Amino acid sequence: MKSQIIRYSVIVLILLFISSCSTTKKSTKQVEVSQQKEETKYETFTSKYKGSYNGIPFKIQVRAAHDSVIWCSVSALSMEAGRMLITNDSVFVMDKINKQVYKKAKKELSSYLKEDLSNPVLENMIIDSLPLEKHISLKTKPAIDLIINKSIGENSIHNYKIELTFGKSKYLLNVSQESIEYNKTQQYPFNIPSSYKNK
Repeated sequence: MKSQIIRYSVIVLILLFISSCSTTKKSTKQVEVSQQKEETKYETFTSKYKGSYNGIPFKIQVRAAHDSVIWCSVSALSMEAGRMLITNDSVFVMDKINKQVYKKAKKELSSYLKEDLSNPVLENMIIDSLPLEKHISLKTKPAIDLIINKSIGENSIHNYKIELTFGKSKYLLNVSQESIEYNKTQQYPFNIPSSYKNK
């Protein structure tokens, strides 16, 4: 039970970033807001989220150095479940429950998804204060179907309702942003133990 909750938390975290690259139609006003966001000056930011699955809480922390690296950590049931590191050319995922590491080249992922996976695009999804509706289907084994509804609450807090179908199983998660801070000194630890298997 614990490993399932944590595994799907990691999957959702990955897909949240992938979803930021899916093409959506924007109004003129939305484009103007997005352009303003792109002009926002920052060197780093840290964003924290909390969520729940069947009443069991989990937390997500995202750190980024502009146009350089994005680092993510998922914790549930008082333990860290996994980490993700996104550089300008690769995506790394560390599954700390099953002691496995996944690495994919961005070029390969971009070709598969037919989308821009550059770090600035991903960063903009995190700080962008626009509502969002996404439906993503991945023909993986097992197949993954994801519906994301993002709303903006009081004090510009981002709230997500996520419906995930993983093979024949369906899951509903609620995630909300707790805070975001800019230009703080921070680290992006991603040391892979020698006992972990590469997948």
